[in-house]
Amino acid sequence: MADRLLVIGTGLLGIKLVKLAGKELEVFAADKAPVPGIGKVLDLDITNCASCEAAILKIKPRFVVLTAALTNVDQCEREKELAYGINAEGPGNVARACRKAGAKLVYVSTDYVFDGTKGNYRETDAANPINHYGYTKLIGEKAVQEALGDSVVARTSVLYGWNPVKSNFVMWVIDSLKNGKEISVVNDQFTTPTYVGDLSEMILALMKNDCRGTYHTCGAERINRYDFAVKIADVFGLDASLIKPTTSDKLNWTAKRPMDSSLNTEKISKIKNPLDIRSGLEAMKKEQRC
Repeated sequence: MADRLLVIGTGLLGIKLVKLAGKELEVFAADKAPVPGIGKVLDLDITNCASCEAAILKIKPRFVVLTAALTNVDQCEREKELAYGINAEGPGNVARACRKAGAKLVYVSTDYVFDGTKGNYRETDAANPINHYGYTKLIGEKAVQEALGDSVVARTSVLYGWNPVKSNFVMWVIDSLKNGKEISVVNDQFTTPTYVGDLSEMILALMKNDCRGTYHTCGAERINRYDFAVKIADVFGLDASLIKPTTSDKLNWTAKRPMDSSLNTEKISKIKNPLDIRSGLEAMKKEQRC
């Protein structure tokens, strides 16, 4: 009998994981609402301890991947209590339920736990978030690690891929350029963009290899947002002249952003080599848009 995997959260990453892992594992998905295209979804609210325990003890999975989060950085700054409940307290609820069920947990976190003053962050570097989103995700990391020894914190950065429900940076660039719309993109913010299929494979590799601790599971290449947008245009055959460089100080962000939150991938590379940007975009291009 195949091991069971429970994927909590049915956004871009959750849907991809369900489809990819289903080739080898018996996969279940959980969220607060049903999602078209992936079959039945278990009702699970990570902010509610009883809800977490009921779903996880019912399924009795070998593995749990927690992708559910409030990821809108500005919304987290405006609605701090909501963000704290989902991103900080929720992971602890899931981890304690996993401990009772004897399940291994992979918690998906973010590069925004860092302040962005140096970039190329390793797993051993001290976290120092500069916005509420990063702060809540860091509290979530600590809650998971304190509650469950058999756990992995998988930090990622600028996740992209085709999403039928919610747009992301790459989709925004593609759609804007296809419509002949001029866009302004910052050239002073550096990250390590991550293709969702590649992140899914890294997470599955961490599970298969029985890893524990913190891993930076992101793309292999550091790049600023403007240059990333130009690469998107190149791969998808769109007009890069519509992309205009700007700087972060000209944008009306509610929350501060780290200027260089790029992550070092040396540790994860020993388990699975991350894709560079062009390879990730080419993989996305080959997929049929949802």
